[in-house]
Amino acid sequence: MLARSGQWVAGSVVYGPVAQVSGVTGDVHVTTHTGAERALYRVDAFPMERAAPSVAQARAQPARLLQARYALVDFTGRHAELARLAAWRDGAGAVSVLLLHGPGGQGKTRLAARFAAATRTGGGGWEVVQARHAADPTPADASSGLGDPAAGVLVVVDYAERWPVDDLLTLLAHSAAQERRVRVLLVARPAGLWWQTLAHRLDRLDLDTDVLPLASLTRDPSADSAALFAAARDRFAAALDVPDPQRVPAPAALGDPRRFGQVLAVHMAAVAAVDAHRTRTATDLDAPGRISGYLLDRERDHWRTLHANGRIGVPAETLARTVYTAALTGALPYDAGHAALTAIGACTGDTTDRALTDHAVAYPPADPHAGTVLEPLYPDRLAEDFLALTTPGHHLPHATPDPWTTTAPARLLHRAPDTDATTHTHNEQRITRSALTVLIAAAARWPHLATTQLAPLLTARPDLALHAGGAALAALAALDDLPVEILETVHAHLPQGRHTDLDPGIAALTARLTLHRLAITTDPAHQARLHTTLANRYANAGLHRQALTADEHALDICRRLARANPAAHEPDLATSLNNLSIRFGAVGRREEGLAAGEEAAEVYRRLTRANPAAYEADLAASLNTLSNRFAEVGRREEGLATIEEAAEVYRRLTRANPAAYEPDLATSLNNLSNRFEAMGRREEGLAAIEEAVTIRRRLARANPAAYEPDLAASLNNLSVWFGDVGRREEGLAAIEEAVTIRRRLAQANPAAYEPDLAMSLGNLSNRFGAVGRREEGLAAIEEAVTIRRRLAQANPAAYEPDLATSLNNLSVWFGKVGRREEGLAAIKEAARIYRRLASKSPGVFAERLRAVREVRADLLDRLGRAGEAEEIRRRLLDEALED
Repeated sequence: MLARSGQWVAGSVVYGPVAQVSGVTGDVHVTTHTGAERALYRVDAFPMERAAPSVAQARAQPARLLQARYALVDFTGRHAELARLAAWRDGAGAVSVLLLHGPGGQGKTRLAARFAAATRTGGGGWEVVQARHAADPTPADASSGLGDPAAGVLVVVDYAERWPVDDLLTLLAHSAAQERRVRVLLVARPAGLWWQTLAHRLDRLDLDTDVLPLASLTRDPSADSAALFAAARDRFAAALDVPDPQRVPAPAALGDPRRFGQVLAVHMAAVAAVDAHRTRTATDLDAPGRISGYLLDRERDHWRTLHANGRIGVPAETLARTVYTAALTGALPYDAGHAALTAIGACTGDTTDRALTDHAVAYPPADPHAGTVLEPLYPDRLAEDFLALTTPGHHLPHATPDPWTTTAPARLLHRAPDTDATTHTHNEQRITRSALTVLIAAAARWPHLATTQLAPLLTARPDLALHAGGAALAALAALDDLPVEILETVHAHLPQGRHTDLDPGIAALTARLTLHRLAITTDPAHQARLHTTLANRYANAGLHRQALTADEHALDICRRLARANPAAHEPDLATSLNNLSIRFGAVGRREEGLAAGEEAAEVYRRLTRANPAAYEADLAASLNTLSNRFAEVGRREEGLATIEEAAEVYRRLTRANPAAYEPDLATSLNNLSNRFEAMGRREEGLAAIEEAVTIRRRLARANPAAYEPDLAASLNNLSVWFGDVGRREEGLAAIEEAVTIRRRLAQANPAAYEPDLAMSLGNLSNRFGAVGRREEGLAAIEEAVTIRRRLAQANPAAYEPDLATSLNNLSVWFGKVGRREEGLAAIKEAARIYRRLASKSPGVFAERLRAVREVRADLLDRLGRAGEAEEIRRRLLDEALED
């Protein structure tokens, strides 16, 4: 069954627009093709536990017993976590997203499965499904047992950090369209900046978020490593038909939390100990890496047995290299698997087809009808250990590496996407993302992989890191053993502007490099620039408070330097002040933003008098910023004078160099129209915004990714002006175009564009009202209120004024359609907000408070509550007389 963003149905594939990314070494351009859609994700019934392997299968491959899908060892402990998950599921909200995170092997998948099973059978009627990215070819489980769709749906998303962020955001946005309660459980290894940025964007989508870090089960009061080992040992002994499991000794180091702090590590020790006891194999499970080494040796024994019995034709060495390839790529369609094995050089001659067939004998696909090959070794930790122990550089005596692996990843990725991702197949991009993600995760526990694999790979192709995704890029930045020079090389290839998928990883990488660079430089000016760069990266990731902190550090340094040597450092001081003014504005600290903007303009004005050619453009930019800050605090005349000066400078610069300065001129004209509007100068305002739209439409045709956001801003303002001069249909057409652009932008990056969408929706409601389309007008303002309420909850200082404005407009709309009680409730809420704001900034908000109180009085009159209306008007008159 195929779907497009409607209600989820188990067994469906959800499609969406194809997004192509190019220019990764410079600015990133994203083109959305609405005519060509691609599969985004699949929704399947959550799989039930499967029957355990037979004794013969378990003895041939003991590691099979570790797979979470068999749930062989009874679930232990986690009572607090299960209670927390149940409380989250049963909460009052319509839609909520929870991140369950912890290191690999901590038991996340088992806990998610336990919770899913409890939800399915708990009597609440919940449907339980899993969502898999379309790039994951793992087949759907055929189990049924779906609940009552009317009750709600629990969606489990494993490996959430490996999804492209746009696709994950699409899934989560679709959760709001289910017309029933939805709980989305994201299961991932990392949290950090990847989650902070994602949660920030989910807030903008009006989705509640929560996080549950999964601590080591050995710290659970109801479990300890010895008890966990004993329980696992007994279950594995039964599966392997080993009598007297009490005779199987535990590793002496079992109490060491550094080695056995994770459930999977304890279970691996238990299955290795039981099997070694069964086969009478003398092995020191306390030796580093020996538990994984033993289990992998048993895999190799199985390969040799298969070859000796004639069940496979390729030698064990070839099968080992095929297993290595599968660990990097994950399961693939047949043609893609064949191409991967050929590229990596795992086979000799024309044995690739036979190698794929033989690999499926040892590691059959979960669904033989799915048409996939290269099923990877499970669990993930064991596959990562296989990569590490097969690669030279670990110096462990019990594992002999294969020199072939030294350059294997480079051979596999030689066709990986470079600066033009559109020329490569979807499977090639998937392989690149998977291979790098797995290598980075393995290198976190096996340091030699950082130096022998990742370092040479990224030295030759630093752009590869950009295709791993934001979470993997952040994990790469956290590898202490990766030479910082490699990170510097990767950093040099990062896109300069925003990138939805990479921004969290870029921020993490920049933060790591900033600490290093600050430690090795004694140049204060360089240190200031480092803080500024970090601030910009934080801002791109939507982390505005962190960005403000970084820019404050930059300003402290620049101010110190400028005091000592004004001629050399005042330009940097002015730049830093202008940046800080923008950061203060983003977090709602308006007065501080104005002070910083005024000082920046003052410095630039002084510099421009001395050297106009060098600083006039910077002065104009700072005047743009300052005009916005003036407007935010209600100083209209000064805001207008400031932006008029900026526009005059940019117009002069544009005549000399249109390519360089026309975008800046359009920005100034757009702001100038806003200031004219505030002053009631209609003809001049309309002329300014029409010129801005003409420029920006031309720029957007040439480069949509760069200039469509600006075009939307100008169209928004143009619609207001058309409305003011009575050109109603033209006003409606302009704002509908603006909303279309901003809705698309907000879906890709809510943190950056949803405030603008809310503004345009408010204007759209006005334009609908002007042409008599009341129902559509009410719907638009209701959506604007919903967005702005959510924004104000996250950042009251920045967004409460906008919320109050929308509530005021909503009350007017309710009055138009006869819903006066609802209108009264909306205007009362607006008044409460303005009263609070006016107590702090009377010059900005007192007039607005007076206006909404008058609207409230009018509504009370219409409701027949004349006494209350008269009391409000009396108070307003008394206050006016006092003034």
